[in-house]
Amino acid sequence: MKSNAWVDNWSDEAKWRDFIFLDVETTGGKHQRDSITEIGLFHVRQGELVQTWQSFIQPRQSIPPWITRLTGISNSMVADAPKFKEVAEELVSLLEGKILVAHNARFDYSFLKSEFDRVGIKWRVTTLCTVKLSRALFKTEKRHGLDQIIERFDIQCNERHRAMDDAKVLWEFFQKLPKYHTFDTIWQAISVQLKQPSLPPNLSPDILQDCENLPGVYRFYGSTGQVLYVGKSIHLRSRILSHFNNDHRTSKALQMSSEIHDVDWTLCSGDLGAQLLEAKEIKRLSPKFNVKLRKVTKLWSLVKKVDNHNYETLEITSIEGLCAEQLDGLFGLFRSKKQAEKALDKLANEHKLCHRLTGLEKKKQGACFAHQVKKCQGACIGKETPAIYNLRLSMALMPFQQKVWPWSCPIMVKERGGGTKKAAIHVVHNWCWLGTVYSEEELHSLLENRQQEYVIDLDQYRILCQFLLKPSKNIQITPVHGFY
Repeated sequence: MKSNAWVDNWSDEAKWRDFIFLDVETTGGKHQRDSITEIGLFHVRQGELVQTWQSFIQPRQSIPPWITRLTGISNSMVADAPKFKEVAEELVSLLEGKILVAHNARFDYSFLKSEFDRVGIKWRVTTLCTVKLSRALFKTEKRHGLDQIIERFDIQCNERHRAMDDAKVLWEFFQKLPKYHTFDTIWQAISVQLKQPSLPPNLSPDILQDCENLPGVYRFYGSTGQVLYVGKSIHLRSRILSHFNNDHRTSKALQMSSEIHDVDWTLCSGDLGAQLLEAKEIKRLSPKFNVKLRKVTKLWSLVKKVDNHNYETLEITSIEGLCAEQLDGLFGLFRSKKQAEKALDKLANEHKLCHRLTGLEKKKQGACFAHQVKKCQGACIGKETPAIYNLRLSMALMPFQQKVWPWSCPIMVKERGGGTKKAAIHVVHNWCWLGTVYSEEELHSLLENRQQEYVIDLDQYRILCQFLLKPSKNIQITPVHGFY
Protein backbone atom coordinates (compact mmCIF):
# COMPACT_ATOMS: atom_id res chain seq x y z
CA MET A 1 0.00 0.00 0.00
CA LYS A 2 1.35 3.41 -0.97
CA SER A 3 1.45 6.15 1.67
CA ASN A 4 0.32 9.15 -0.43
CA ALA A 5 3.67 9.85 -2.02
CA TRP A 6 5.26 9.82 1.43
CA VAL A 7 8.78 9.94 0.02
CA ASP A 8 8.24 11.68 -3.31
CA ASN A 9 10.24 14.71 -2.21
CA TRP A 10 13.01 12.81 -0.46
CA SER A 11 16.53 12.64 -1.78
CA ASP A 12 17.57 9.56 -3.72
CA GLU A 13 19.58 8.39 -0.71
CA ALA A 14 16.51 8.52 1.51
CA LYS A 15 14.11 6.97 -0.98
CA TRP A 16 16.04 3.78 -1.41
CA ARG A 17 16.56 2.95 2.25
CA ASP A 18 14.73 -0.07 3.63
CA PHE A 19 13.12 0.36 7.05
CA ILE A 20 12.02 -2.39 9.42
CA PHE A 21 9.55 -1.06 11.99
CA LEU A 22 9.86 -3.60 14.77
CA ASP A 23 8.76 -4.38 18.30
CA VAL A 24 9.55 -7.27 20.61
CA GLU A 25 7.72 -8.42 23.73
CA THR A 26 9.71 -10.16 26.44
CA THR A 27 9.49 -12.00 29.76
CA GLY A 28 11.22 -9.10 31.53
CA GLY A 29 13.64 -6.21 31.17
CA LYS A 30 17.04 -7.92 31.30
CA HIS A 31 18.21 -9.31 27.98
CA GLN A 32 20.88 -11.54 29.52
CA ARG A 33 18.31 -13.36 31.64
CA ASP A 34 14.92 -12.84 30.00
CA SER A 35 13.57 -14.04 26.65
CA ILE A 36 11.61 -12.74 23.68
CA THR A 37 7.97 -13.88 23.57
CA GLU A 38 6.77 -12.10 20.41
CA ILE A 39 8.26 -10.30 17.41
CA GLY A 40 6.31 -8.13 15.01
CA LEU A 41 7.64 -6.10 12.10
CA PHE A 42 6.67 -3.99 9.11
CA HIS A 43 9.06 -3.85 6.14
CA VAL A 44 8.81 -0.52 4.29
CA ARG A 45 10.61 0.34 1.06
CA GLN A 46 10.24 3.71 -0.71
CA GLY A 47 7.33 4.57 1.53
CA GLU A 48 5.50 1.37 0.60
CA LEU A 49 4.66 -1.42 2.99
CA VAL A 50 6.03 -4.53 1.28
CA GLN A 51 5.83 -7.15 4.04
CA THR A 52 4.63 -7.83 7.56
CA TRP A 53 5.88 -10.61 9.81
CA GLN A 54 4.82 -11.79 13.25
CA SER A 55 5.60 -14.75 15.44
CA PHE A 56 5.25 -15.81 19.02
CA ILE A 57 8.51 -17.16 20.42
CA GLN A 58 8.72 -19.94 23.00
CA PRO A 59 10.76 -18.40 25.84
CA ARG A 60 13.38 -20.18 27.92
CA GLN A 61 11.42 -19.43 31.10
CA SER A 62 7.79 -18.97 32.08
CA ILE A 63 6.14 -15.58 31.62
CA PRO A 64 5.66 -13.76 34.96
CA PRO A 65 2.03 -12.87 35.82
CA TRP A 66 2.75 -9.14 35.75
CA ILE A 67 4.08 -9.43 32.19
CA THR A 68 0.93 -11.31 31.16
CA ARG A 69 -1.19 -8.53 32.69
CA LEU A 70 0.82 -5.94 30.75
CA THR A 71 1.00 -7.65 27.33
CA GLY A 72 -1.85 -10.15 27.40
CA ILE A 73 0.64 -12.86 26.35
CA SER A 74 0.25 -15.97 28.52
CA ASN A 75 2.31 -19.13 28.85
CA SER A 76 -0.35 -21.11 26.99
CA MET A 77 -0.09 -18.75 24.00
CA VAL A 78 3.62 -19.47 23.54
CA ALA A 79 3.68 -23.13 24.59
CA ASP A 80 3.61 -24.40 20.99
CA ALA A 81 5.43 -21.42 19.44
CA PRO A 82 8.79 -21.92 17.70
CA LYS A 83 11.95 -21.38 19.68
CA PHE A 84 14.10 -18.45 18.59
CA LYS A 85 16.64 -20.72 16.91
CA GLU A 86 13.85 -22.01 14.62
CA VAL A 87 13.12 -18.53 13.23
CA ALA A 88 16.64 -17.08 13.52
CA GLU A 89 17.71 -17.66 9.90
CA GLU A 90 14.46 -16.21 8.56
CA LEU A 91 14.84 -13.17 10.79
CA VAL A 92 18.42 -12.59 9.66
CA SER A 93 17.21 -12.60 6.07
CA LEU A 94 14.40 -10.15 6.88
CA LEU A 95 16.60 -7.73 8.83
CA GLU A 96 19.86 -7.84 6.88
CA GLY A 97 20.77 -4.54 5.23
CA LYS A 98 17.75 -2.73 6.67
CA ILE A 99 17.43 0.13 9.14
CA LEU A 100 15.84 -1.25 12.29
CA VAL A 101 13.31 1.26 13.65
CA ALA A 102 12.14 0.74 17.23
CA HIS A 103 10.97 2.75 20.20
CA ASN A 104 13.92 2.87 22.61
CA ALA A 105 15.79 0.84 20.00
CA ARG A 106 18.49 -0.23 22.43
CA PHE A 107 16.00 -2.42 24.29
CA ASP A 108 14.76 -4.29 21.21
CA TYR A 109 18.24 -4.49 19.69
CA SER A 110 19.82 -5.86 22.88
CA PHE A 111 17.23 -8.65 23.13
CA LEU A 112 17.60 -9.62 19.48
CA LYS A 113 21.41 -9.47 19.71
CA SER A 114 21.41 -11.72 22.80
CA GLU A 115 19.07 -14.25 21.18
CA PHE A 116 21.21 -14.37 18.03
CA ASP A 117 24.35 -14.76 20.16
CA ARG A 118 22.81 -17.75 21.96
CA VAL A 119 22.30 -19.59 18.69
CA GLY A 120 25.76 -18.70 17.39
CA ILE A 121 24.77 -16.09 14.81
CA LYS A 122 26.83 -12.90 14.54
CA TRP A 123 24.33 -10.16 13.87
CA ARG A 124 24.43 -6.39 13.71
CA VAL A 125 22.22 -3.81 12.01
CA THR A 126 21.84 -0.04 11.92
CA THR A 127 19.19 1.16 14.36
CA LEU A 128 16.93 4.19 14.43
CA CYS A 129 15.32 5.10 17.74
CA THR A 130 11.91 6.79 17.51
CA VAL A 131 12.32 8.19 21.03
CA LYS A 132 15.35 10.15 19.81
CA LEU A 133 13.60 11.03 16.55
CA SER A 134 10.59 12.40 18.42
CA ARG A 135 12.86 14.42 20.69
CA ALA A 136 14.70 15.86 17.68
CA LEU A 137 11.56 16.82 15.75
CA PHE A 138 9.30 17.90 18.63
CA LYS A 139 11.64 19.69 20.99
CA THR A 140 8.91 21.48 22.97
CA GLU A 141 7.28 18.23 24.04
CA LYS A 142 8.48 16.86 27.37
CA ARG A 143 7.44 13.23 27.00
CA HIS A 144 8.11 10.91 24.08
CA GLY A 145 6.88 7.51 25.22
CA LEU A 146 4.80 5.40 22.86
CA ASP A 147 1.61 6.21 24.78
CA GLN A 148 2.30 9.93 24.35
CA ILE A 149 2.97 9.48 20.62
CA ILE A 150 -0.27 7.52 20.19
CA GLU A 151 -2.22 10.30 21.91
CA ARG A 152 -0.33 13.21 20.34
CA PHE A 153 -0.77 11.99 16.75
CA ASP A 154 -4.16 10.33 17.18
CA ILE A 155 -2.88 6.89 16.18
CA GLN A 156 -5.14 3.85 16.49
CA CYS A 157 -3.65 1.01 18.56
CA ASN A 158 -5.89 -1.98 19.21
CA GLU A 159 -3.63 -3.93 21.54
CA ARG A 160 -0.97 -1.90 23.32
CA HIS A 161 2.16 -3.90 24.33
CA ARG A 162 1.63 -6.39 21.52
CA ALA A 163 4.42 -6.58 18.97
CA MET A 164 2.49 -6.02 15.73
CA ASP A 165 0.33 -3.23 17.12
CA ASP A 166 3.26 -1.35 18.64
CA ALA A 167 5.33 -1.77 15.45
CA LYS A 168 2.37 -0.48 13.42
CA VAL A 169 2.24 2.62 15.65
CA LEU A 170 5.83 3.42 14.68
CA TRP A 171 5.08 3.08 10.97
CA GLU A 172 2.02 5.34 11.30
CA PHE A 173 4.06 7.84 13.33
CA PHE A 174 6.48 8.05 10.37
CA GLN A 175 3.62 8.61 7.94
CA LYS A 176 2.28 11.53 10.00
CA LEU A 177 5.62 13.35 10.24
CA PRO A 178 5.27 15.23 6.89
CA LYS A 179 2.25 17.07 8.33
CA TYR A 180 4.59 18.76 10.82
CA HIS A 181 7.97 18.96 9.07
CA THR A 182 9.48 19.11 5.61
CA PHE A 183 10.95 15.93 4.17
CA ASP A 184 14.44 17.42 4.37
CA THR A 185 14.00 18.17 8.08
CA ILE A 186 12.77 14.64 8.75
CA TRP A 187 15.62 13.03 6.84
CA GLN A 188 18.17 15.31 8.48
CA ALA A 189 16.96 14.16 11.92
CA ILE A 190 17.16 10.54 10.77
CA SER A 191 20.63 11.05 9.30
CA VAL A 192 21.93 12.44 12.57
CA GLN A 193 21.22 9.08 14.19
CA LEU A 194 22.50 7.03 11.28
CA LYS A 195 25.76 8.95 10.90
CA GLN A 196 26.62 9.84 14.47
CA PRO A 197 27.75 7.46 17.20
CA SER A 198 24.91 5.78 19.01
CA LEU A 199 24.04 7.72 22.16
CA PRO A 200 21.47 7.10 24.91
CA PRO A 201 18.07 8.67 24.11
CA ASN A 202 18.33 11.36 26.80
CA LEU A 203 21.69 12.72 25.61
CA SER A 204 21.94 15.59 23.15
CA PRO A 205 23.49 14.45 19.83
CA ASP A 206 26.13 17.19 20.05
CA ILE A 207 27.09 16.52 23.68
CA LEU A 208 30.51 15.16 22.67
CA GLN A 209 31.18 17.67 19.91
CA ASP A 210 34.12 19.21 21.80
CA CYS A 211 35.36 16.00 23.40
CA GLU A 212 38.73 14.85 22.04
CA ASN A 213 40.80 11.71 22.46
CA LEU A 214 42.94 13.16 25.24
CA PRO A 215 43.63 12.00 28.81
CA GLY A 216 41.00 12.87 31.36
CA VAL A 217 38.16 11.91 33.68
CA TYR A 218 34.49 11.78 32.66
CA ARG A 219 31.26 11.78 34.66
CA PHE A 220 27.77 10.55 33.74
CA TYR A 221 24.78 12.28 35.36
CA GLY A 222 21.17 11.24 35.92
CA SER A 223 17.96 13.24 35.43
CA THR A 224 18.31 15.13 38.73
CA GLY A 225 22.02 15.79 38.40
CA GLN A 226 23.13 12.85 40.52
CA VAL A 227 26.44 11.31 39.48
CA LEU A 228 25.92 7.84 38.00
CA TYR A 229 29.45 6.89 36.99
CA VAL A 230 33.01 8.24 36.96
CA GLY A 231 35.66 6.88 34.62
CA LYS A 232 39.03 7.81 33.13
CA SER A 233 40.94 7.24 29.92
CA ILE A 234 43.88 8.52 27.91
CA HIS A 235 41.43 8.57 24.96
CA LEU A 236 38.36 10.28 26.44
CA ARG A 237 36.03 10.43 23.45
CA SER A 238 36.56 6.82 22.38
CA ARG A 239 36.15 5.57 25.96
CA ILE A 240 32.89 7.46 26.51
CA LEU A 241 31.45 6.18 23.23
CA SER A 242 32.50 2.62 24.06
CA HIS A 243 29.98 2.64 26.92
CA PHE A 244 27.17 3.23 24.43
CA ASN A 245 28.43 1.00 21.64
CA ASN A 246 28.59 -1.98 24.01
CA ASP A 247 25.77 -1.17 26.43
CA HIS A 248 23.67 -4.10 25.19
CA ARG A 249 26.17 -6.61 26.55
CA THR A 250 25.16 -6.42 30.22
CA SER A 251 21.94 -5.46 31.96
CA LYS A 252 23.88 -3.08 34.23
CA ALA A 253 25.36 -1.23 31.23
CA LEU A 254 21.95 -1.00 29.58
CA GLN A 255 20.37 0.34 32.76
CA MET A 256 23.09 2.95 33.23
CA SER A 257 22.78 4.03 29.60
CA SER A 258 19.02 4.54 29.98
CA GLU A 259 19.54 6.76 33.04
CA ILE A 260 22.23 9.06 31.58
CA HIS A 261 21.05 12.62 30.94
CA ASP A 262 24.34 14.52 30.84
CA VAL A 263 28.10 14.03 30.51
CA ASP A 264 31.03 16.22 31.42
CA TRP A 265 34.77 15.68 31.59
CA THR A 266 38.01 17.14 32.94
CA LEU A 267 41.18 17.04 30.86
CA CYS A 268 44.34 15.82 32.58
CA SER A 269 48.03 16.02 31.80
CA GLY A 270 48.31 12.26 31.29
CA ASP A 271 47.46 8.83 32.58
CA LEU A 272 48.82 9.47 36.09
CA GLY A 273 46.75 12.61 36.55
CA ALA A 274 43.66 10.87 35.17
CA GLN A 275 44.01 7.87 37.48
CA LEU A 276 44.56 10.02 40.57
CA LEU A 277 41.59 12.26 39.78
CA GLU A 278 39.32 9.31 38.99
CA ALA A 279 40.09 7.65 42.33
CA LYS A 280 39.50 10.94 44.17
CA GLU A 281 36.21 11.68 42.36
CA ILE A 282 34.77 8.21 42.98
CA LYS A 283 35.42 8.55 46.72
CA ARG A 284 34.04 12.09 46.78
CA LEU A 285 30.91 11.46 44.72
CA SER A 286 30.09 7.76 45.44
CA PRO A 287 28.57 7.19 41.97
CA LYS A 288 25.74 4.66 41.70
CA PHE A 289 27.38 2.40 39.11
CA ASN A 290 31.00 2.47 40.31
CA VAL A 291 32.08 -0.58 42.28
CA LYS A 292 35.87 -0.24 42.40
CA LEU A 293 37.90 2.56 44.05
CA ARG A 294 35.25 3.33 46.68
CA LYS A 295 36.36 4.80 49.99
CA VAL A 296 37.31 2.47 52.84
CA THR A 297 38.14 3.61 56.38
CA LYS A 298 39.87 0.42 57.47
CA LEU A 299 42.47 -1.73 55.71
CA TRP A 300 43.67 -5.24 56.46
CA SER A 301 47.15 -6.73 56.20
CA LEU A 302 49.34 -9.69 57.19
CA VAL A 303 51.95 -9.25 59.92
CA LYS A 304 54.70 -11.58 61.14
CA LYS A 305 55.18 -12.74 64.71
CA VAL A 306 57.43 -15.37 66.33
CA ASP A 307 56.13 -18.19 68.54
CA ASN A 308 57.84 -19.84 71.51
CA HIS A 309 59.61 -22.32 69.22
CA ASN A 310 61.11 -19.60 66.96
CA TYR A 311 58.68 -20.27 64.10
CA GLU A 312 57.39 -17.16 62.35
CA THR A 313 53.61 -16.98 62.34
CA LEU A 314 51.17 -14.82 60.38
CA GLU A 315 48.23 -12.83 61.66
CA ILE A 316 45.60 -10.76 59.88
CA THR A 317 45.45 -7.28 61.38
CA SER A 318 43.27 -4.23 60.76
CA ILE A 319 44.73 -0.77 60.20
CA GLU A 320 43.06 2.62 60.50
CA GLY A 321 44.93 5.74 59.42
CA LEU A 322 47.75 3.95 57.59
CA CYS A 323 50.93 6.02 57.27
CA ALA A 324 54.17 5.43 55.37
CA GLU A 325 56.15 4.48 58.50
CA GLN A 326 53.92 1.42 59.01
CA LEU A 327 54.44 -0.07 55.56
CA ASP A 328 57.75 -1.78 56.30
CA GLY A 329 56.19 -4.44 58.53
CA LEU A 330 53.09 -5.14 56.46
CA PHE A 331 52.50 -7.83 53.86
CA GLY A 332 49.66 -7.09 51.47
CA LEU A 333 46.98 -4.43 51.80
CA PHE A 334 43.35 -5.51 51.51
CA ARG A 335 40.01 -3.73 51.54
CA SER A 336 38.33 -6.35 53.72
CA LYS A 337 39.18 -9.13 56.13
CA LYS A 338 37.61 -11.58 53.68
CA GLN A 339 40.06 -10.51 50.95
CA ALA A 340 42.98 -10.95 53.36
CA GLU A 341 41.77 -14.43 54.38
CA LYS A 342 41.42 -15.46 50.75
CA ALA A 343 44.94 -14.24 49.91
CA LEU A 344 46.40 -15.98 52.96
CA ASP A 345 44.70 -19.27 52.10
CA LYS A 346 46.05 -19.11 48.53
CA LEU A 347 49.55 -18.23 49.78
CA ALA A 348 49.65 -21.13 52.25
CA ASN A 349 48.43 -23.68 49.71
CA GLU A 350 50.77 -22.54 46.93
CA HIS A 351 53.87 -22.63 49.17
CA LYS A 352 52.88 -25.53 51.45
CA LEU A 353 52.99 -23.34 54.54
CA CYS A 354 51.70 -24.63 57.86
CA HIS A 355 48.00 -23.83 58.27
CA ARG A 356 48.38 -23.62 62.04
CA LEU A 357 51.32 -21.20 61.92
CA THR A 358 49.55 -19.04 59.33
CA GLY A 359 46.43 -18.89 61.48
CA LEU A 360 44.21 -20.73 59.01
CA GLU A 361 43.64 -23.45 61.62
CA LYS A 362 42.87 -22.51 65.22
CA LYS A 363 44.25 -25.65 66.93
CA LYS A 364 47.16 -24.88 69.25
CA GLN A 365 49.23 -28.05 68.95
CA GLY A 366 49.72 -31.17 66.86
CA ALA A 367 49.83 -31.62 63.10
CA CYS A 368 47.63 -29.33 61.05
CA PHE A 369 45.15 -30.83 58.61
CA ALA A 370 47.23 -29.55 55.67
CA HIS A 371 50.14 -31.73 56.84
CA GLN A 372 47.86 -34.77 56.94
CA VAL A 373 46.98 -34.24 53.28
CA LYS A 374 50.63 -33.47 52.40
CA LYS A 375 50.12 -29.73 51.86
CA CYS A 376 52.35 -28.72 54.80
CA GLN A 377 55.97 -29.78 55.23
CA GLY A 378 55.63 -30.41 58.96
CA ALA A 379 56.65 -27.24 60.77
CA CYS A 380 53.68 -27.79 63.07
CA ILE A 381 55.25 -30.99 64.47
CA GLY A 382 58.91 -29.97 64.27
CA LYS A 383 59.56 -31.97 61.11
CA GLU A 384 60.68 -28.79 59.32
CA THR A 385 63.16 -26.64 61.24
CA PRO A 386 62.38 -23.00 62.13
CA ALA A 387 65.27 -21.75 59.98
CA ILE A 388 64.06 -23.51 56.83
CA TYR A 389 60.38 -22.75 57.42
CA ASN A 390 61.05 -19.07 58.18
CA LEU A 391 63.17 -18.78 55.02
CA ARG A 392 60.42 -20.31 52.89
CA LEU A 393 57.85 -18.01 54.51
CA SER A 394 59.98 -14.93 53.80
CA MET A 395 60.39 -15.94 50.15
CA ALA A 396 56.65 -16.58 49.82
CA LEU A 397 55.88 -13.14 51.28
CA MET A 398 58.26 -11.21 49.01
CA PRO A 399 55.54 -10.25 46.45
CA PHE A 400 53.42 -8.96 49.36
CA GLN A 401 56.06 -6.60 50.76
CA GLN A 402 54.96 -2.97 50.70
CA LYS A 403 57.03 -0.22 49.12
CA VAL A 404 58.85 2.09 51.54
CA TRP A 405 58.76 5.79 50.58
CA PRO A 406 62.15 6.20 48.83
CA TRP A 407 62.57 9.98 49.21
CA SER A 408 63.42 12.03 52.29
CA CYS A 409 61.12 14.89 51.35
CA PRO A 410 58.10 15.71 49.18
CA ILE A 411 58.53 15.34 45.42
CA MET A 412 57.05 17.08 42.45
CA VAL A 413 56.09 14.83 39.58
CA LYS A 414 55.97 16.74 36.31
CA GLU A 415 53.69 15.10 33.74
CA ARG A 416 53.46 16.47 30.22
CA GLY A 417 52.13 15.58 26.80
CA GLY A 418 48.45 15.23 27.65
CA GLY A 419 45.22 17.20 27.50
CA THR A 420 46.33 20.30 29.45
CA LYS A 421 48.20 23.21 27.89
CA LYS A 422 50.79 23.30 30.68
CA ALA A 423 52.64 20.39 32.19
CA ALA A 424 51.01 19.33 35.44
CA ILE A 425 52.98 19.09 38.67
CA HIS A 426 51.64 16.42 41.01
CA VAL A 427 52.91 16.97 44.55
CA VAL A 428 53.43 13.75 46.49
CA HIS A 429 54.80 12.93 49.94
CA ASN A 430 54.85 9.66 51.90
CA TRP A 431 52.69 8.02 49.21
CA CYS A 432 50.02 10.71 49.58
CA TRP A 433 48.95 12.87 46.64
CA LEU A 434 48.79 16.42 48.01
CA GLY A 435 47.40 18.00 44.85
CA THR A 436 48.19 19.10 41.30
CA VAL A 437 49.48 22.54 40.34
CA TYR A 438 50.56 24.26 37.13
CA SER A 439 52.97 26.97 38.31
CA GLU A 440 55.79 27.54 40.82
CA GLU A 441 53.59 29.96 42.76
CA GLU A 442 50.87 27.34 43.14
CA LEU A 443 53.50 24.78 44.14
CA HIS A 444 54.84 26.89 47.02
CA SER A 445 51.33 27.69 48.22
CA LEU A 446 50.39 24.03 48.25
CA LEU A 447 53.54 22.98 50.13
CA GLU A 448 53.26 25.73 52.73
CA ASN A 449 49.63 24.88 53.46
CA ARG A 450 49.92 21.13 53.15
CA GLN A 451 48.60 18.68 55.71
CA GLN A 452 50.96 17.52 58.45
CA GLU A 453 49.53 14.03 58.85
CA TYR A 454 49.77 11.79 55.82
CA VAL A 455 47.14 9.04 55.81
CA ILE A 456 47.63 6.70 52.88
CA ASP A 457 44.74 6.07 50.50
CA LEU A 458 45.08 2.51 49.15
CA ASP A 459 44.16 3.38 45.56
CA GLN A 460 46.45 6.42 45.45
CA TYR A 461 49.26 4.31 46.91
CA ARG A 462 48.91 1.65 44.22
CA ILE A 463 48.69 4.24 41.43
CA LEU A 464 51.75 6.12 42.70
CA CYS A 465 53.79 2.93 43.09
CA GLN A 466 52.96 2.03 39.50
CA PHE A 467 54.04 5.39 38.07
CA LEU A 468 56.84 6.57 40.39
CA LEU A 469 58.94 3.47 40.89
CA LYS A 470 59.31 2.91 37.14
CA PRO A 471 58.56 6.31 35.60
CA SER A 472 57.85 6.62 31.89
CA LYS A 473 59.57 9.17 29.66
CA ASN A 474 56.81 11.77 30.13
CA ILE A 475 57.23 11.67 33.95
CA GLN A 476 59.94 13.78 35.60
CA ILE A 477 60.50 13.43 39.38
CA THR A 478 62.21 16.19 41.38
CA PRO A 479 62.67 16.18 45.19
CA VAL A 480 61.50 19.38 46.91
CA HIS A 481 64.18 19.91 49.57
CA GLY A 482 63.45 22.21 52.45
CA PHE A 483 59.90 20.94 52.98
CA TYR A 484 59.40 18.06 55.40
